[in-house]
Amino acid sequence: MTYFEEAGMPASVWTDEVLDRMRGTGDAAGDAAINETYELGRQEAVRQALHGFGKNSQALPTGLPPRLQHYFELSSVLPEWADPELIERGRALLGRYEALVVSTLLCGSLPLCYGCGDGAEVLARSQRLTSGVYRRLMETSQFVVDVLDDGGLGPQGHGLRSAQKIRLLHATMRYHVGRQGDWNGSWGLPVNQEDLAGTLMSFSVVIPRGLARLGVDLPREDRDAFFHVWRVVGHVLGVDNQLNPSTFDDGAELFDTILRRQQRSSEAGIALTKAILDFIREVLPGPAFAGAGPTLIRHLIGDPAADLVKVPAADFTKTALQAGSVMNFGYGKTGDTVPLVAKAASELGLAVFKNGLRLTNRGRRYEWQVPTGLTETT
Repeated sequence: MTYFEEAGMPASVWTDEVLDRMRGTGDAAGDAAINETYELGRQEAVRQALHGFGKNSQALPTGLPPRLQHYFELSSVLPEWADPELIERGRALLGRYEALVVSTLLCGSLPLCYGCGDGAEVLARSQRLTSGVYRRLMETSQFVVDVLDDGGLGPQGHGLRSAQKIRLLHATMRYHVGRQGDWNGSWGLPVNQEDLAGTLMSFSVVIPRGLARLGVDLPREDRDAFFHVWRVVGHVLGVDNQLNPSTFDDGAELFDTILRRQQRSSEAGIALTKAILDFIREVLPGPAFAGAGPTLIRHLIGDPAADLVKVPAADFTKTALQAGSVMNFGYGKTGDTVPLVAKAASELGLAVFKNGLRLTNRGRRYEWQVPTGLTETT
């Protein structure tokens, strides 16, 4: 049974009218918690209380503002439809494909999000809420691993705690970015429901699609279990039920609908994608890897989407094959690009958690933080 059938809604539920309305909709629980925190002038105290919160051994800090306390109590309870067996099956994919999952996130999910012009505007401005773009890339990669880790969505799991803090980060972005003089109301509410849904589907839909592009065609049961994990995460993140479908096929339809509505080139999206390419060059140093970023992105999202965010032409496969570099692992035919690109993706995913952590956080685990406001930190 599809999401539409379960909800008793027509197949045309994701109309422009519905999605336009969702562009003006935020998250009542998260917004109420952040608004009260600022009204009470307790933003710094809350930031300190939540700093590092997310370790499995840590309980919820005491003495939080009432609405923030209620927010954590509410978002700590998984929905009744959450299926532990499906969560475990979907989570287990990480152990088999961690490196490819992380690479698909960086070179597939994120560039597609950055190609949605209106959403990219708030993402670019959100860099001022954190300590820089490299950190954000590592935080996002760490979040995916946390969600798919053993017990990640348990009562005090890393994935659950990170999702709760990310939801508050989104509310903080709505609180601050919408008040900035350079925010254009035609872009919608900052971090609105359509953008949240598109981002969620960039995990639950784009990662399985990307794995298939890398030669890992998941069985339907595994793919659907992986999608279910992210549907649960969407609930914790405050994604509206109407934009959090129950099946992969419906999620794919929703994501493709959002792309058709939102894809456009923007300076913000181009800058964000360039940061990914710069990051890949940092974690995969050396001439043999010079074209890995552009090649992986173009392979995963296609040339039209890559052109929107000004990804350079792919040249890694040709260079690697001609040079007989370390990336040419016995794939002798020039046309045999998928194994080569898949190996590059695997190398990138492994390097993210080795070189990436060393470059950006001295090898320590990343914890999402709830900022107190906008800064110019880069």
